Amino acid sequence: MSGKQGKWLLAVSAAAMAAMAFAGPEQDAELAEKAYGAGDVPGAMELFRKAAAQNNAGAQVRLAELLDAGDEDEEAVRWLRKAAEQGSAAGELGLGLMYLKGEGIGRDSEKAIYWFRRAAERNYLPAVEFLARGYRMGGFGAGVDIEQAQFWEARVGALKGSTAAEKTKTKQGEAK
Repeated sequence: MSGKQGKWLLAVSAAAMAAMAFAGPEQDAELAEKAYGAGDVPGAMELFRKAAAQNNAGAQVRLAELLDAGDEDEEAVRWLRKAAEQGSAAGELGLGLMYLKGEGIGRDSEKAIYWFRRAAERNYLPAVEFLARGYRMGGFGAGVDIEQAQFWEARVGALKGSTAAEKTKTKQGEAK
C-alpha cells in the first residue's frame, strides 16, 4: 500500500468513526439494524440502547423485542412503555402482549386489551388482526366474542383494502 493509499484509508476510517460518534438516534437505529442483520447482537443492542435513550420509539420497540427474547422482560416492559407513551402503535401492541403474557409485569387482560385497542385505533394492522383473532378464539380470557371479532375483522379488511388500493395507485403512477 502506498503512502497516499494509507493516508486515504486512514481519512476514510476517521470520517466513518466521526459520523458514527455524531449520529442521531435515527442513524443509530439504522446502524443497529445493520449490525443485527450481520449477526452482531451486542453491537446492535448498544446502538439500539443509544437511540432508545434519545427517545427513538422504533429503537425502543426493537430493543424491547430483543430484551424479551433474552428473557429480560422487566427492562423490555420499560422500553415498550416509553414507546407507547410516545404514541408508537408497535410499542402499544408490544406492551399489550407483555400484559397478556404476564412477562415483566403482572398479567392483566384488561390492560392488555386497552393497549391493543390503542394500537388498533391508530390503524396498526398487526394490532387490528390480533384483536380480531383474539375475540374470535377467546384469547383474552373472557371467552369468544363474535360481535367484536366481526367488528375487528371488518377493520382488517378495510385496512388491507386501502393498502392494496395505495399500492395499485403507486404502481400506476397516481401516487408516490
